[in-house]
Amino acid sequence: MTVSYNLDVSSTSLIAFLKLQLRWRGSVWKSVMRELLIFSLLFAIVTSIYRTNYFLSEEQRLFWDNFSALFDQKLDYIPLTFMLGFFVTIIVGRWNDIFLNIGWVDNTALLIATYIRGSDEKSRILRRTTLRYMVLTQVIIFRDISMRVRKRFPTLETVVAAGFMLESEREKYVELNLKYNKYFLPIQWCYSLLYEARAQGKIGADVMLNELIKSVGDFRRGLGQLCNFDWVPIPLVYPQVVFLAVRIYFFLCLIARQSVLIDGEPPKDSSPVYPFVPFLMTSLQFIFYVGWMKVAESLMNPLGEDDDDFECNFLLDRNLATGLAIVDDCYNDSPPIQKDIFWSAETVEPLYSADTANLHMNPQIGSAAAYEPQENEIIMRPHIDTNDDFEDGGDDVEECNPRRLPRGISVVSVNRNCESRTSLVSRRNPGPTIMERLRSQFGGSKVNRPGKLFGSSQFSINTAIGDNDIGSCASILGELADDANKASQGLLTPEEFTGSPRRTPIDVLTSVPEEDEEAQKTRTSVDLRKWKEMVDNEKKRKEEEDEKKRKLSRKEEEKEEEVVDDKEDNK
Repeated sequence: MTVSYNLDVSSTSLIAFLKLQLRWRGSVWKSVMRELLIFSLLFAIVTSIYRTNYFLSEEQRLFWDNFSALFDQKLDYIPLTFMLGFFVTIIVGRWNDIFLNIGWVDNTALLIATYIRGSDEKSRILRRTTLRYMVLTQVIIFRDISMRVRKRFPTLETVVAAGFMLESEREKYVELNLKYNKYFLPIQWCYSLLYEARAQGKIGADVMLNELIKSVGDFRRGLGQLCNFDWVPIPLVYPQVVFLAVRIYFFLCLIARQSVLIDGEPPKDSSPVYPFVPFLMTSLQFIFYVGWMKVAESLMNPLGEDDDDFECNFLLDRNLATGLAIVDDCYNDSPPIQKDIFWSAETVEPLYSADTANLHMNPQIGSAAAYEPQENEIIMRPHIDTNDDFEDGGDDVEECNPRRLPRGISVVSVNRNCESRTSLVSRRNPGPTIMERLRSQFGGSKVNRPGKLFGSSQFSINTAIGDNDIGSCASILGELADDANKASQGLLTPEEFTGSPRRTPIDVLTSVPEEDEEAQKTRTSVDLRKWKEMVDNEKKRKEEEDEKKRKLSRKEEEKEEEVVDDKEDNK
């Protein structure tokens, strides 16, 4: 039976430690107590022979002192920790695989209740029988691999009496003359029922039938793994070596731990307490190592009768009761659909009990999400690979090659609506301006690459090859900064701003908030739309003016033609 102690260790405290250590069923104390008593008794007998004057003389005692000290030094030749560590790792992995394949019918029962439709008696019998055949397969297999289940169902008649099997099914099972196991037979009956349900139209589509067969096959495959684990255990040599090594080690400790020599010399002040020190330390070592070995012994067959073995009988009863409830009692019995209590709420905030409402909660937030830049504006520019070789050698940054100028940059302002500590500090210490930062990044005497020249946040630098009137980087940056300041103050119209020979108008890259990506997208799209509307309105206005001029010119031409015609008529 499984020992559950999770509630005792729900919090880390001294009381939880004491609750865990003071348990008896399934504990290390129950596992090693009998062998520890035998070891202590043998140790006491050897000590009484070794320490008293009735059996050994002084010369013999001195010989045994050296002999036991030599034993104690050479005990490390037995790699006990190494052997136990590997063995327990293999056993725990095997134990975990057995538990994962032990078999649960919930998923298959839900599929049966969903795909096999019908509320008539035949449909109910079909669903219940299909589920019961699956549990019957589990019962038949567990009878052969679990001693507890075998003691519960020693014969097939007891399986019939328990309700897992009908008498007609037992006769059909016995009639099959096969010298090997017949675990497959209930699963085959189950497949036949599913095919019959599809033929009768109770299963709506072939894909549903395939899903049911796949689920039943997965259940059977897990039970087959249990049979394989029971059929082929860990090779016998491995547990023999490990268990023998542990017991021989402590048998040798009966002699090796009798010595009380300190660095090969007897203690200066003899005391009757000294012999108890080796016994105490050896007893603790015995509890730890033998307890470790007992873990492996109890996990080698988790389907047995130890305290920590699986509850196979409970699993069978639970699978049958739960499966029948899913496929029959709960079939097509859903509650009415209604609006939930958060239907009209702006935010979904479930309630807590009074004891848990004030407890600290650590939400799922990225570790770098709290970072805020120190500057009020961020320069976005193309990446510069300093390892690339450039064609013209180490030119001065001031002597810019137009072919190496990038498309442009964007200056993004940081939105500090939240008034965080970082934003307050950055406002108190504004730091260098945009021009100073640009000059510091692209200034200097010699660099490995030519400087990268950028335009303002709303325009990119015109870098067409053959543009000979482009000046130095510093002059271009100065002109861009002056034009950007004038445009921000309203001193330049969009036409004047776009008319600069240094710029080619592109879609606006406006200052966007940093914190909210959706807000950035919304604000950028709004600004772009406004800019486009302004440009379209300007085009329309020009077209209207041109149209008016054309109309006036036509009217003037018509008047001149009329004047000419009148003159000709008068003549």
